[in-house]
Amino acid sequence: MKWKRILIFTAGLVVIAVAVAALNRIFIPKYVDNNQDGRVTAEFYREKTELDILFFGSSTVYNAISPVCLYENYGCTSYVRANASQTLWQSYYLLEDALRDHRPKLVMVDMSFMKYGGEFVEEASNRKALDGMRFSKSKYDCIRASMWEGEQMITYFFPVFRFHSRWKELTKDDFYYAARVPDVTYNGFIMQFDIPDEQVIYDREPRETYDFPEKAWNYLDRICELCNREEIPLVLMKTPTYVNNWYDEYDDALTEYAQEQGIEYVNFDWYKDEMGNELRTDYVDSGSHLNLVGAEKFTKYLGNYIVGRTGEFSHEKNAEIDKIWEKKVIRYEKDKTEGMKEYERRLQELSLDF
Repeated sequence: MKWKRILIFTAGLVVIAVAVAALNRIFIPKYVDNNQDGRVTAEFYREKTELDILFFGSSTVYNAISPVCLYENYGCTSYVRANASQTLWQSYYLLEDALRDHRPKLVMVDMSFMKYGGEFVEEASNRKALDGMRFSKSKYDCIRASMWEGEQMITYFFPVFRFHSRWKELTKDDFYYAARVPDVTYNGFIMQFDIPDEQVIYDREPRETYDFPEKAWNYLDRICELCNREEIPLVLMKTPTYVNNWYDEYDDALTEYAQEQGIEYVNFDWYKDEMGNELRTDYVDSGSHLNLVGAEKFTKYLGNYIVGRTGEFSHEKNAEIDKIWEKKVIRYEKDKTEGMKEYERRLQELSLDF
């Protein structure tokens, strides 16, 4: 009788676990038709090929770096593991998580969110970064570092407890994609073709302090320590933008830090003219997020910088990697061709030249 009760209890736990897992998949937002940046974290685990480079950072990164373009032009394989408003602590734990499966030749981390500390919390962005993260100590630590006091840890491990109120909003797609969501990014890159109706230049407002928060410094130290321990070269960068929220004092602090650590820091704002970056036609907004045209310009410039720093990449001896990436290229070029029709239509509508 005792063993019978144990078996019944165990079977009950299994049923509950399966039910919760199924409900998680149904109720969690799918991020397919909109807010596609919510797919970056989960899609990363589908990448089984060797990755030469891992990129981390905020939305400016997943709009700016095209791994397929890098592969086509420089032969290197990469993944953009960026999220909306990705903080330095999220970059650290996502890197820690990624290194369980991959051994990149280079890690590049964007510094745009270095200016935010422990007071910065965006639940929507946290959800996009963390809900798709696999169960691990890295996820637990990242949740603990990211969430605000009113949130509950369990809702990140079991999102159904956070999104159960969506039951009124569920559509057939929620059930259709519960089993398998299609890839919506291109190795973490989100392809966009829009341009703004008009260009707005924001005035640069002085800040009370130009010091980076202690929490950001702490996690930057940890990123450096992790890469040093794993013997992976690290480059700190800032993606090119025209938004006036980055100051010379930031560059000075990061340049000094990089020199002390024996690593590199490069602000690609300094090279916008060299890469042919255009404010009016290369951004989906007023200078923060690159569209596909701007992203490919930057990616090619970045690839040249990386090859000059690390040498040529080649996977000719691994036919399986090339076969997988050629499929990525076909999908990318097909969607690019379709999207460029809308881009060119927008240029004509606004009487702009491409």
